[in-house]
Amino acid sequence: MTIEGATAVRVFAGLRVLLRRASLAEILMLRHAELRPGLPRASAEFAADAESATRHFGAFVTASSARATSAVGEAVACASFMAEPHAGEAAYQLRGMATRADVARRGIGGALLRLALREVAMHDHARLFWCNARLAAVPFYRQMGWRITSEVFDVPSVGPHRVMTFRVSSAAELRLERDDTLA
Repeated sequence: MTIEGATAVRVFAGLRVLLRRASLAEILMLRHAELRPGLPRASAEFAADAESATRHFGAFVTASSARATSAVGEAVACASFMAEPHAGEAAYQLRGMATRADVARRGIGGALLRLALREVAMHDHARLFWCNARLAAVPFYRQMGWRITSEVFDVPSVGPHRVMTFRVSSAAELRLERDDTLA
């Protein structure tokens, strides 16, 4: 399967990573392992995963340092965007965003999120994005410019969350990092 879209290659603490559009099959195992451990694999599959408007993204190892524990081609971060209205307005919902625990806090998730937002805004003309963020992830999203728009609520078998939103006026607003290499 060929998936069109922007790509970026970055190096994060000795791990060379390709950020790009992905298929669900490429990211589902990571999504399940990081977000639904101990639950059936089906708990990591979402109803809109196969919809034509859904966009999946992944960060994949292309080369690593001798001390890295990642296989070339392995997904280390993922995110999915699904056309889902929010507060009566056309929007894309971010779901299933995860970074593998052993490579978290190196900037991979933030770089993937920036690339994905830009891609969905540019190609799908999305201007409003929203997510149900786990409380532990709220500081990450706030640092990325997202706003909290709800009180804390519980997602059964997952835990406490808050709704967060991100709005752009144009795709040009969304900048990649200076050292991103677009392919």
